[in-house]
This record gives sequence, C-alpha cells and structure tokens, in this order.
Amino acid sequence: MGWTVVADLPARIALLGDVGVGGYANGLKLIPVVILLLIWTRLLTWADKDAEDAYLPRVPLNISFVSGMILALVLFFLLPGYLIALPVFFVIFVAEMVTYLLMRKRKVGIADLQKNFGQWIRSFGGKPKEVVAAAGQVGLIGKSGMMPAPAAESPDRAGYDALQTMLTDPLRKGADYIQLSQNESAAQVKYLVDGMSYEGSSIPKPDAAAAIGLLKQLANLSAEEKRKPQRGTMKASFNGKKHEFRVLTRGSTAGESTAIDVDMKNRHILTLDELGLAESQLKALSNLTSGGGLVLVAAPPGQGLTTLLYALARKHDAFLSHIHTIERAPDDELEGITQNKLPADATAADELKLVTWVTSQEPDVLIVDKVEDPQSAVELLRFAGTGKRVYVGMRAGNTLDALAGWRKLVRDEKGATKNLDTVVAGRLLRKLCMACKVEYSPDPETLRRLNMSPDKVGSLFQARSQPLRDPKGNQLVCGFCGDMHFKGRTGVFEVFTVDDEVRQTVASGGSVNQLKMLFKKQKQKYLQELAVAKAVDGETSLQEVARMLKAGEAPASGGSSSRGAKPKPSTA
Repeated sequence: MGWTVVADLPARIALLGDVGVGGYANGLKLIPVVILLLIWTRLLTWADKDAEDAYLPRVPLNISFVSGMILALVLFFLLPGYLIALPVFFVIFVAEMVTYLLMRKRKVGIADLQKNFGQWIRSFGGKPKEVVAAAGQVGLIGKSGMMPAPAAESPDRAGYDALQTMLTDPLRKGADYIQLSQNESAAQVKYLVDGMSYEGSSIPKPDAAAAIGLLKQLANLSAEEKRKPQRGTMKASFNGKKHEFRVLTRGSTAGESTAIDVDMKNRHILTLDELGLAESQLKALSNLTSGGGLVLVAAPPGQGLTTLLYALARKHDAFLSHIHTIERAPDDELEGITQNKLPADATAADELKLVTWVTSQEPDVLIVDKVEDPQSAVELLRFAGTGKRVYVGMRAGNTLDALAGWRKLVRDEKGATKNLDTVVAGRLLRKLCMACKVEYSPDPETLRRLNMSPDKVGSLFQARSQPLRDPKGNQLVCGFCGDMHFKGRTGVFEVFTVDDEVRQTVASGGSVNQLKMLFKKQKQKYLQELAVAKAVDGETSLQEVARMLKAGEAPASGGSSSRGAKPKPSTA
C-alpha cells in the first residue's frame, strides 16, 4: 500500500498544480500588496506619533489599526480570486486612514496636515535634517517638529524672542509654573520654583501679545479667541531635556495672559519612601494598605497634599485592589485607578451625589481630595466602617487642626471619630543647595527658643547671601542650583493614631491640650521638631523652617485643589 502511494506521488503533485486557488503564486501580483503594506506601515508610524499631539487615544488606535492590517492580510489570502482579494485589502486600508482623519478632524482639525504630509513624503528620501535649538535657547516643538528660529526680518521673530525671554531663565532654574500677565504698561513674567514665587523679566506689550499668539499656535489653540480661557499642550526642550507644557490662555481688559504648567505628569510621582517620612511614620502609613477605616490627610495650600494623597494611593496594589478617587480637576492620571471628576464649582448636592454613587460601587480604596458637605463626610465614615479604606484630603496646618476641622464638618463629636483611623499632616521644606550652602555658628538664644541645646549644636547651615567667586574674584553662578540657593524639597509629617482613648476624649468634648497630651503619649513629634531636626542635619536652614511654619497658619478646611502659592494669571 505504501509503495503505491509513493508511485502515485508525481501524479498527485501534478493534480495539485492544476488547482486554481487564488492564483497568488505569481510574484507580480504581490507587488501592489507589498507597496500598500509599506505605505500602510509608514502611515501607522506617523499616526502613532500624531495621535499624541492630536490628543487622541494612542494605544487603542494602534491596537485597532494593526488589527485591521492583519485582518486585511488574512482576507487577501483566504478570499477566492485575486480581483476580489486585492480590492478588499485596499478598502480596509482606505477605511482605516479615513477613520483616523475623521477622528482627528473632530478633535483638532486637519488644516495643518498639508505641511505634515509634505514632510512625510520627503521622509521617504531619507531622514530629514533635524532642527536643533541653539545652546541656551528653548526649543519650541509643535506638531511639525521643532520650530526653527525665524529670520530677523520675519514677522514671527518678535514673538519668538519674547517667548525665549519668558521661558529661558525659569527653565534654567527648574520652574514648574510660568506665567505672563499684562498690565496697562507692560507684561510681567512670574514663575514658581520649589513652591516659591519669583519675578522674571518685563516684556513690552506688543511683543508679549506676539509671544502668546505663537504659544497658542504651537499648543493648537484658536488664535481668534482672545477672551475665553483655552487649554492645550505642547513640548519644548532646554539644555538637552524635553519638557511638556500645559498651556492656559485667557483674556482680560489689560490684554491676554498665559500660564504654563511644566511637566505636570512628573509632579506627583513620588512614592511614600521618597517624601521625607521618618522610619516609624513610613511603617505606620505602609500598614494602612491593609484593613479599613478613614484617614485624614492634611496640608496647607501649596504644601504637597496631592502628592501625599497620590503616594498613599500608589501604595495600594491597583491590580489587586479596586481603587477610586473623587477629585476636583485632577492634576495627573493614575494608572489602574478610576478617577471620578467633580467640577470645580460643584455644589454640596453634586458632591453628595457622586460620593454616594462611588461608595455604591464598593471600591476597596477611596481617595477624596476635598469634602465640603457634612452628609458626604457622614457617608464616607459609614463606608469606612464596612472594612474599606478611605482617604480624605483637608487643608490644615497640623494633625490637631485637621481633627478639629473634621469634627466641625461632621457636627457629631462621637460620630466624627467612630471609624476614623489615622490623621496625617505634612508640609514641605526647601532643601539647601548642597554645593553652595554656608556654615555658621547660630545664636545660643535662638537655639534655646527652638528647644535646642547650644552645647550640642555647634554649627548650622544657611543659604549664602554673597555671590560665589573664582580665585580671581570673578562672580560665578552655582551650576547645581542656578543661584537659587535651594534645590528640591522634602517633607515633614505628623502621624496621629486615633485609638479608643482619642475617641473617648473627642466624644466627651476634649480640649486641644488633652489631645496634645495623647499625641505626645504616642511618642509622636510635632512638625516644628521634625523640621528643626532637618536643619540640624544640614538639610535645610532655620530661616526656611520659620517660613514653612508661617505658611501653614491658615485655618483648617475640607481640602482644596488650589495650588496655594502659585501666582495666578492676571484677570484685571
């Protein structure tokens, strides 16, 4: 039997050759398909980059487009007949491109694609020469790539130079917020570095208007709209580092103003162990990832409340736990966490409605950045009593102020602490520049006022008041801090455990002094003590400690999305 099959094999192969399955063996017929595939692949690469600039969902689009290309290939080889398979392949290709263009048109328009298309065609001839910003200048990056510096006689030159004036010095100093606001005579640059506001250059009004117009063009905002607020994003580079700008423009009687948040996505990426917590505090907060109960998280405006809330959220495993937030204008996107947004002008009824709906979803962890409605507070306490973990943000200077504010909001002394687990309060200190800080001998009386022994503290450090100079006496700029004298920030925190003794004291209307005694009984340290210890270690200065303590004297409130010290664009 086996010999018969072998003997008949040539005849069987000949019969298979007569079967006309599509007829694709002809190499010439594959040429159009290969060409289309090359074009398709190049277009998908372009769409991948363009989707981010056009604010379209990049990852889902990539998945759907690649899936469409695979489907087209499969159908091409399965459909009977070349004259059917090739048109189907082409139709799917065209459908994907048209779909993307329609989505882009609805989102940002397609008027700018003519220039992009020309650049894309030229890219087939080789990699185009990349535009690079001159040393010490800010590279302005739009959808078409980095903008070359306009010629001296170009109408865009005044706006370009004004933008360089606005951005260069703040970016060199590490600003995370820059604004340009106009008054009756000129426009003024202001910026924030490590939470401190600084005044930059003054720019003539015509040049400032041109700079804002160019900024709007790069951020894909309407040039004609000069009154209503507009938001957009763009990218820039400075000294080899790329930045993402979140641009806000708005009009006023004095003229348009603009504000730029720099690298918002990197603003709240710190983990708990990077915040400056003491070892015992870090252990206590890490233990909050198990069990239920409500945790009050407090800080004054501009003192790191959002960063602390997000760090606590990230401490929970988003893949194993169902995590929700309720936020007013969230600053960042949290991977694996459902963020529920409340309008900035939400009423008490709006807040309660969203709180009730989110708790009905029974998340394992719930983070609320601000609570203003007493009924919302009561609902969160009830939910925390079901074994769920709830974090509530508050604007308060310390743990005792936060607890007092919470008691006032809930309006029920016993109920306010029924399912309350912990109160955490923090503030931020600027760190002295390690390269140029100055050592000095402190005044003994000052040390005594801060409960420090002059015998144990021989020297401290402070920000230098005189410029650096080389051996020849020439003035130098500190290459580490850019002559800001400080570089980065660290936190100091209070952690107050709400145990049965604290609950009984609160339920009986206990005084602040009684709660202070319980705080010290838990062997906790106040913010001032912790901040002074950082000064003794040379991490910061006593002057910065005093500034930080003064910044936290605001009364307690239910939390806020305000950025505190951030200078707002003028709306005069």
